[in-house]
Amino acid sequence: MALVPYRTCKLFGAIRVVLGIRGSVVLIHGPRGCAYHIRYLLGMRGPFSGVILTTQMDERDVIFGASEKLQNAILQVDKEYSPELIAVLTSCASSIIGEDVDSVIRSVKDDVKAKIIFVPAGGFEGDHIDGYKEALNVIVKELVSEPERKLEDSVNLVGLYRFGPDVKDLLNLLSKLEVNVNGILTVNSSLDVLRKLSEASLNVIMCEASGFEAARLMEKLYNIPFVYSTLPIGIASTERFLLKVLEGLGKEPKLPDPVEKEKRLAVKEIEKVVEHLKGLRVAIISGSTRIAPLTEFVWELGMEPAVVSIDRLGEVTLDLLDMVVKEHSLSPKVLKEPDYREVLDTLKEEKVDLILGGLYERSLSYELNVPLYDIMHSEERTMGFKNAALLAQNILSKIKNWKT
Repeated sequence: MALVPYRTCKLFGAIRVVLGIRGSVVLIHGPRGCAYHIRYLLGMRGPFSGVILTTQMDERDVIFGASEKLQNAILQVDKEYSPELIAVLTSCASSIIGEDVDSVIRSVKDDVKAKIIFVPAGGFEGDHIDGYKEALNVIVKELVSEPERKLEDSVNLVGLYRFGPDVKDLLNLLSKLEVNVNGILTVNSSLDVLRKLSEASLNVIMCEASGFEAARLMEKLYNIPFVYSTLPIGIASTERFLLKVLEGLGKEPKLPDPVEKEKRLAVKEIEKVVEHLKGLRVAIISGSTRIAPLTEFVWELGMEPAVVSIDRLGEVTLDLLDMVVKEHSLSPKVLKEPDYREVLDTLKEEKVDLILGGLYERSLSYELNVPLYDIMHSEERTMGFKNAALLAQNILSKIKNWKT
C-alpha cells in the first residue's frame, strides 16, 4: 500500500539515543545519505552539535561486503575524534547483506581507546521507536555497571532524548521536591553517569513508547522499580507526574509549599489567557508520550481538543488518553498511527483553529491556512508549572500574530 508515512526509521531513533551521551560518536555502516539526511533533519528540529559519521558504503560494498572499510573507519574515528564512545550502527545496506559487525568490533577493540558498542539499526527493521528501544537496551546491557551503593530519594529519568531549557527546568522542579536525579537515559549523560544508573532508587519513564523495556531490564538486573505517568505538561499533568514520583520513592504524595505556590501562580497566569482562547478547536499531533498531557492542557486553556493524532502507540498511550478524556468529558476524533493523508483529510473535516505539533506539520499548516505551534522543538519550554503559563502565553501570541 502506498502511504505518506508519519514515522521514520529505526536508524533515526537509535542515533537520537546515542547522541544524548556526551563524548559519543555515531558511526553508521552505510551510504553517505543515511548520515547526511538524519543530521540535516536533527538540525532543523533545533540546535545540534552531535557527530554522525558514515563508512560511505557504495555499490561495490553492497555486493562484496565492507568489513575492512568498517574496521578502518573505527580506527580512524578513534584517532581523529578521540571519543569516549563509538557507537557502530548498521543501516539498511549493511543489515541486508548481513555484515558481521560484531566480528569487526572484536578485531579492533584492543587497538582503540574508546568504548565500542554495536546497535543493529537497519531502517527497514522497524521505526524510530524500535530504534530507541534497541539502543536503550544495548546501553543498559553494556554500559551500566553493578551498583556500588544505593542512593535514597534518587531517580533515573528513562527516555529523554533532547536536552535544553525544558529538561533543566524539570530537574530544578524535582530538586524542590528533594528528589535527586541520579542520571538520564540518555540525554546529557556521560559514560560515568550511565555506569552509575544502577544506584538509583527509582526509574521514571519519560518516553512512554520506548522506556518500558529498558526500565524492566534494569528492574530485572538491578532491582530498580519504575513508575510512569503523564508527562509534566500543563497544570494537572505536572502535578500528577510529581506526585507519582514521590509515591514511587515512598514519600508522602504531597507537593511542598514552594511548589504548591508555584502551581497557584501558574494557574492565575493561565486564567488570563483562557478568555482569549476559549472555544478554539485544536488538533494535537504528537507521539504517544505527549498526546495525553497535551490533550489535557488544551482543555485547561479553555480550548477544545477536536483531533488527537498519535503517530505511534506505546504500551499505555490509550489508557492515559482515555483517563484524560473521561475525566474532563472530552470527545476528540482520535487517529491511531495514521498516514499524512488521513491526518490532512480529518483536519479539513473538523475545521480546526490551531495545530499543536512539530516540524512535520508545517505543510498541514500551509495547506489548511491554520496556525501551527511547534511544541516539539528542542528549545521549547513545556514541562512544569511555570512553563505551562509560558506555553499558554506563547500559544496566544501565535494565534494573534497569525491573524495579523
